[in-house]
Amino acid sequence: MQTLQKIRNGFAYLRTSAKPSITLKEQYYWIVKIDGMQGVAIEISSDKHVNEKFANISYFTKEYVVAGEELHLLMLLSDQTKLLDDFAIICAGFLEKVLDSEHYLEIQQNPISWWHVMKELLGNANIDKAAYSVLAEMLTYYYLLKKGKEVSWVGPFGGTVDFNSEDGSYEVKSTIARYGSNIIINSQYQLRAKYVLYFRFEPNLYGVSIQDLATQLLDLAVEKTEIERALEKLKYPIGSEIRTKKYRLLEVKRYEVNDSFPKIVPESFLGGQLPQHITEISYKIDLDGLRAEVIDLKEFM
Repeated sequence: MQTLQKIRNGFAYLRTSAKPSITLKEQYYWIVKIDGMQGVAIEISSDKHVNEKFANISYFTKEYVVAGEELHLLMLLSDQTKLLDDFAIICAGFLEKVLDSEHYLEIQQNPISWWHVMKELLGNANIDKAAYSVLAEMLTYYYLLKKGKEVSWVGPFGGTVDFNSEDGSYEVKSTIARYGSNIIINSQYQLRAKYVLYFRFEPNLYGVSIQDLATQLLDLAVEKTEIERALEKLKYPIGSEIRTKKYRLLEVKRYEVNDSFPKIVPESFLGGQLPQHITEISYKIDLDGLRAEVIDLKEFM
């Protein structure tokens, strides 16, 4: 209770400060305000890196100057100023682990372990982001570049399709289901793409990860800033654990979106417009039985 009250008192004080960044030192931790967020921080080994976000809570490592000394801090922060009294309870629970020598050693050695437990307790049940869907887009980028095509990865930045290329645009879909080939089309404009690339993966420790593809794209002269801007938009920032999750590629098929391909686009309606008061359409397509080109997996290596 003493720790909780210290945190709440610290948050109340930080709210009154006009400074964008400020720290309050306690014996084993800091109460901090940084970049519009408040929370707590502990010092951690400089070789440990974390960058996670869940709901309105951020958990990350950062080099930070405190009293003239640069420290490698593990921070637990929130930007929800109206909920800071409640967030203080989560911070206090975290610090109780830190103040226990056995748990402190565990957090120092494996800081992501506490994060998984916290998410599960808050009801997330550690449901991973669909890393394979981002991996499929990166593999598509790699594949098209290896083919020598001029290509732009536009999906992460609000494009109606995932890629624009000199031979037409591409929409990328993926699954980890062993059977079936259903895809969800999320708008009436998505299938204005010329092609759909469909990837099937399975989780595999010896497969390929988002981080692996980020490195391989650098080898094809893609600027690191371009890759990281896209991954940031897709909520896979540098240091995010999910970037290391590996998948084995099982198959890739290419479908041409021609007159025989089932689709709903604005031109499907009278006058080339959606019916009045319908602003968006989402639907499912079963690809089984549709004509497709099976792409050799060596094209993606």
